[in-house]
Amino acid sequence: PDLGIPRGRVLARIQGAADLPTVIWEHDFDAVAGHHADMAVRAGSPEFEAIRAGMRKLYRRFERPLFEVCKAGPAGEGAAPGGSVELAWFFCVPEKTADLLALLVRADNGGRLLRLITPGNELPELVWQRNHVDAASAERQRAWPAEVGSLAQRADHSIWKIA
Repeated sequence: PDLGIPRGRVLARIQGAADLPTVIWEHDFDAVAGHHADMAVRAGSPEFEAIRAGMRKLYRRFERPLFEVCKAGPAGEGAAPGGSVELAWFFCVPEKTADLLALLVRADNGGRLLRLITPGNELPELVWQRNHVDAASAERQRAWPAEVGSLAQRADHSIWKIA
């Protein structure tokens, strides 16, 4: 339904660990209040609620985490449908998050760094995101400082097609 709210974008995993999501819906808000307003519009639409009820039969797990942009890099190419998005998922214990965050900001790999700001089960504390023209260019640019291994319990690399 046309609710007068932005569509966002859908990412479909084409490379990465099997326990990562299969599909991600992504939308940028200027502030958390924008997210809450978006949710209120959706909840107030009986047509959207009917669609949501049908969608619940199609997935094995659903979460709605919010991430804060900690370092914004250039948008890059590949942001349009058909392009690809590279995501590096960093799972770490909370007491190491600040050190890992500082390391990744210093590494400046031409993307943007996102920090989890809502609680969630088995979610990454930090996500590094870069847009690309295609999956091949995403694969060529993957490189991280060696210190990441001492701070992150787990780091997963994934590539997503923009649907």
